Amino acid sequence: MRRALSLLVAAATLLTACTAVGPRSLRYGRGTYNAAIQQTNSEQLLLNLVRLRYRDAPLFLEVTSISSSLSVELGAGLGGTIAPGGNSSVAPGTAVTYIDRPTITYAPLQGSRFGKQFLSPVELGDILLLYHAGWAIDRIFKVFVQRLGPMQNAPRASGPTPLEAPEFQAFFTATELLRSLWADGLVDLSYLPSVAGNALSLTLVSRTDSTERIARLCALFGLPGPASTITLTDAPRPGEPNAVLLVPRSLLGGMYYVSHGVEVPGEDYAIGRVPITRDKDGELFDWARLTRALMRVHYGRREPAGAYVSVYYRGLWFWIADNDLDSKSTFSFITQVLEMQSGELKGAGPVLTLPVAAQ
Repeated sequence: MRRALSLLVAAATLLTACTAVGPRSLRYGRGTYNAAIQQTNSEQLLLNLVRLRYRDAPLFLEVTSISSSLSVELGAGLGGTIAPGGNSSVAPGTAVTYIDRPTITYAPLQGSRFGKQFLSPVELGDILLLYHAGWAIDRIFKVFVQRLGPMQNAPRASGPTPLEAPEFQAFFTATELLRSLWADGLVDLSYLPSVAGNALSLTLVSRTDSTERIARLCALFGLPGPASTITLTDAPRPGEPNAVLLVPRSLLGGMYYVSHGVEVPGEDYAIGRVPITRDKDGELFDWARLTRALMRVHYGRREPAGAYVSVYYRGLWFWIADNDLDSKSTFSFITQVLEMQSGELKGAGPVLTLPVAAQ
């Protein structure tokens, strides 16, 4: 009787466990994997920004697939006590163990796919998509545009840190004017139907309080006078009215640009680990003049508490503060562009598959 009873209890427990294991694995597994991928992607991006600051080669390792196998192991037995006077007792016992065995596949981003994703200039259509996604127009232009008409936005900062101070003041003045007009709802960016994908139409709404700003902006663009519609193109045609050259950066160029917001210790400058940029007077150039409102990455000897994202590299901790909304916005912005440029994983080359046993 006792054996039969224990078998019945074990069978009922196993049936219950098998019925619940699917929904339970989805409820707890999906959120956990989602959070882990999001966190490690952020850490990988920050790590590569720090690498670029030190002129080290970046490397992206993508999670291409996760296959999780959840199994149930059931144990059953009898237990009891033996006491004098006939007070002995026997009771069946069961134990259910859930075992998650994930298989995670990684693919290093390299070859032609790396070139297409990171080295190709960002298309004007993607700039338009980012604009309509709600990103501030000055953030888009500062990170992914290196020339606008006659104005330079530190084009050599699209690569390793240059030794000479960049030219950027006029470009920043123009983007600040654009932002003020954008904040007032007086700017619109759209495709040009005739040359879709190669040119954008920048519409400026003239109002009593915007006339002066528009005139200053058009003068910075090199236009002969104020205009309500400006053509932004990567290949302006001779004689085209109100056409302004727009030269976009690549994704890697934008990452190099914001990587100048990574702070490094003075000793790394002294021993030549990080290049020193000087102005025309020979004074040390402060890259925070470009990146202050875009990106600021702190460093320290100890792991920071409560950071938005942090990584350990070259014996130091680097992190973005959780209350630095500008840096967090730029970081999320680059993450979104990284996803937009990623394309498909077909033909990604060699992969690394790691079976992980967890009990």
